[in-house]
Amino acid sequence: MAGSPSERAIRDSVAAWARRSLPEARIVHELVVGECRADLAAIEPERLILFEVKSEKDTLDRLPRQVETFSRLAHAAVVVAHEKWFDRIPYNNGTPRLVFPHDARRAHVWCWPEVDTAAYPMAFVYRWQAPRTSLRQPRAYDFLQLMWRDEMATEAARHRISAGPRASMVAMAEQMAYLMTGREIAQAVCRQLRQRPFPEADPPKGETP
Repeated sequence: MAGSPSERAIRDSVAAWARRSLPEARIVHELVVGECRADLAAIEPERLILFEVKSEKDTLDRLPRQVETFSRLAHAAVVVAHEKWFDRIPYNNGTPRLVFPHDARRAHVWCWPEVDTAAYPMAFVYRWQAPRTSLRQPRAYDFLQLMWRDEMATEAARHRISAGPRASMVAMAEQMAYLMTGREIAQAVCRQLRQRPFPEADPPKGETP
């Protein structure tokens, strides 16, 4: 796996947090999502959370595109940024300041190392906490594209959606997006990702796809 030792340390910390805080999730490293690659993914039975790690040796040039992609193709996106990237200039009244100045409004932002809210009382928004569960779903057609063709065909058959041996992924995704509920789509994609082999990931979880 590529990346600096600093990135690896942050990534390992996030993975350990996810295993404690999201016990149903399967943790996967470097999940391809659209034209981007998420550093970590926590795949629950009905929810996908993507994590992007920014160490002190990274740049933030690609962050806007990554946040846009991850927020569109997952239930939640989290940016875990080294403290280097936070503005520490005190407020005008002298209150300690810790602010992530980059545009990541579509994502949750965590500070690494974890922020000391006693020292920075206004920085509670950067604490490591699970994104709240909501009914917001990724874009159905795009979300279905996270599956491989064989995975998509398996899920189409599970839901009695006609998909012949020559059916394209586009045709299958269109039918599935039209005929399945948002919850069924979330379950289908997560089920397949929880079973798929990856170079670095927790053991497969859940029912056989």
